[in-house]
Amino acid sequence: MSTRLISRDPFARTELHKRLYSKQHECGWCGQVGKVYEFETQSDGGRTFPHPGKFCSVSCFRSFHS
Repeated sequence: MSTRLISRDPFARTELHKRLYSKQHECGWCGQVGKVYEFETQSDGGRTFPHPGKFCSVSCFRSFHS
């Protein structure tokens, strides 16, 4: 399944991507039931770093991991 680019950090040379996980699941931060996404960081060197949890939005993801 394809991922969607969310943001790019040119200094760290990484990108944040999201992938649809499920149309009906609970967000790991706010508890909302609905579409949730898995997030991963991809480096320019081709490495992928998945982040734990499934979230309904980028703001919930960033709140949880900050």
